[in-house]
Amino acid sequence: MVMEEILVQIGNRLYKRRKEMKLTQEKMAERLGMSAAFYGAVERGRKRLSIEKMLLVYEQMGMNPDYLLAGERPMDKITMELFKDCPEEKRPVLEQILSDLTELCR
Repeated sequence: MVMEEILVQIGNRLYKRRKEMKLTQEKMAERLGMSAAFYGAVERGRKRLSIEKMLLVYEQMGMNPDYLLAGERPMDKITMELFKDCPEEKRPVLEQILSDLTELCR
């Protein structure tokens, strides 16, 4: 995958989370200790975050670095326990149920 495409995907994940938090770019930039112009460029995939800023994103936005960088959500302990004893052929059904429950909670 090309770096520009990765940066755009990271920006899209930041945008989506910021909107979920009902914050403006200015407010989010303030929380992360950067200018609104720089943050906007990050959301558009034109600038990249430093490791320090990624840690701030984790603290301020609750975004796991795995999700921020690769779009992969780590399984939490409860989810891992559910899947541990679930037969392989039934896992897609369990995944759908968990996905539906997550949507209901929003």
